[in-house]
Amino acid sequence: MRVALVGARGHGARHVENLLRLGHDGVATFVGVVDVADVDVPVPSYPDLPSLAAELHPEVVVISSPPSTHRELVLGAFDLGCDVLVEKPALLSTADFEEISAAAEKRGLVCQVGFQSQGKGSYRRLCSLIGSGALGDISGIGAAGRWVRTDAYYERAVWAGRQGEDGTLVNPFAHALQNVLLLADVEERSDIGVELELFRCRDTISADDTACVRVTADGAPPVVVATTLCATTSLPPIVLVHGTLGQAVWWYDDDRLKVNDHTMAVPPSVDLLENLIRHRQTGEPLVAPLAAARAFTSVVEQCGKAHVPLLPARRVGDRVVLDGVDEVVVRAAEKVATFGELGCGFGR
Repeated sequence: MRVALVGARGHGARHVENLLRLGHDGVATFVGVVDVADVDVPVPSYPDLPSLAAELHPEVVVISSPPSTHRELVLGAFDLGCDVLVEKPALLSTADFEEISAAAEKRGLVCQVGFQSQGKGSYRRLCSLIGSGALGDISGIGAAGRWVRTDAYYERAVWAGRQGEDGTLVNPFAHALQNVLLLADVEERSDIGVELELFRCRDTISADDTACVRVTADGAPPVVVATTLCATTSLPPIVLVHGTLGQAVWWYDDDRLKVNDHTMAVPPSVDLLENLIRHRQTGEPLVAPLAAARAFTSVVEQCGKAHVPLLPARRVGDRVVLDGVDEVVVRAAEKVATFGELGCGFGR
């Protein structure tokens, strides 16, 4: 299938590499890119999607542009008759989510979201364990994200650190949030309860750099995601599934899974673009369809409207450190508790 890429810089560079790999393997033909800047790619570059489509006629469009541009670009790709793989966060409001969902159904097209951890073999193994009852009844699911981000992180793009487009739950730890929603089987529900605690340790940003969210829904285990970009040390994010017969620990970035301290064998990962192409060719189910991002989009929208107070923190060179936060985010995941319930001094 003929594939075009919108946004070839930043994370888009990974899509360039993947498209070249798929071209070498005979899975896809990488026809061109759309970018507002000059980019070093071995395919033609265009200033906008209609210009590219008029000459190159893509069948699939991969969108890796700033989040605020996604709605317009997805609709534009649909108007051209193209299926879409769009990076997370796919959309910033539930109204946009409903609009795009309706447009896809009307045109008979599909939209896959770039939640690549849903393609990990460890995710599929964990889902199987939960579904089989191997962990017993699930009492709660927690996730902890602890990263260090320097000033350069917020200087990389004009939207970085901007509330409504960025924030730990919206962007850097979006996978953690989506993963717990999926494991709790509430990803497509609109009747979720959301408790947010958002904070920032930099006065130069409006989005959070430290956050905790608890999501609840009738008949589902509660989930908590606690995150920070002001940690003392960066560590791989983890997901903890608490069951009456044991606990699963999932390092989704590393594709590793342990259950009751036993390392589990996991099947190979699935590439999201390959999956989308096979879906169109053979009917293979999508790994990360837009429909599975309904609850995620609801949380994203609420993050964009929430109050984000400034916390006192220490500057260490080109980064900011919030003392004690490393331990707090882990305890929140372990206890499925909010910052405020843990009495850490900065929760509500």
